[in-house]
Amino acid sequence: MSRSLERLREMFGDVLLVRSGRSYQRSVRGERVLRELETLMPRLQAMVSGEDFDPARSRDRFRVAMTDHASMVLMPPLLERVRTAARGTTVHASAWSEGVYEEVAAGGIDTALSAEAAPPALEAEVLYEEEFVCLVGPAQRIRTRRFTLKQYVDLPHAVIDTWEGQQTPVDRCLTELGLKRRAGLHLPFFVPTILTIARTDLILTLPRRLAKILAAISDVRVVEPPDEIKGFSYFMVWHPRLTAEPAHVWFREQLRRAARTI
Repeated sequence: MSRSLERLREMFGDVLLVRSGRSYQRSVRGERVLRELETLMPRLQAMVSGEDFDPARSRDRFRVAMTDHASMVLMPPLLERVRTAARGTTVHASAWSEGVYEEVAAGGIDTALSAEAAPPALEAEVLYEEEFVCLVGPAQRIRTRRFTLKQYVDLPHAVIDTWEGQQTPVDRCLTELGLKRRAGLHLPFFVPTILTIARTDLILTLPRRLAKILAAISDVRVVEPPDEIKGFSYFMVWHPRLTAEPAHVWFREQLRRAARTI
């Protein structure tokens, strides 16, 4: 391995790997070479083998970043399809964060699922459209089928932090109107938040599909949000180097089909 590394260093005119404690880190040139190889190697392998992707024989690992919402709504039908057709594969899901698109660009994540539009350098496709509803517990005494905008802004909210301390698809609509919610709680997860609002006067705004699942597990009721709170598109995002890679073409198709069932 050392001799191979020395030959590569001589070939590229760069150290490629730099010792850092007990491990190594790639140099800037090494990162660029790796990104180019990640693009070239699947194409070379496909050219040499001449074979299509076979799910039943695959041992691929699919790295997906997703929100709490998608993990509950989309993951069950997705895994049902994947485990039926490709038992040897692994789906490695990680939590969506503000740096996910940088990880997709760098090759650390294969597919990101998000309500946030992707940068132009990445490929993106809408999986489905979603709208919001509100959940409230018995302690919230306002009885209405739909909140007015004034009621919605004045009442206390449980906010699911998705980006920079906001639940962006909701708070973006209010920001455009020059308004802001009164937050009584910030949490990153839906399930503990629903269990909390069932015992408080807080209001939780969440996607309708998710509300249908979670309203059954706690003593909460559904109230429609004001008309000003618009729905959103849910995206599937990947790097162009994976656009033609057979395993990922197959995996993205499983995501599309799973989305059509929810």
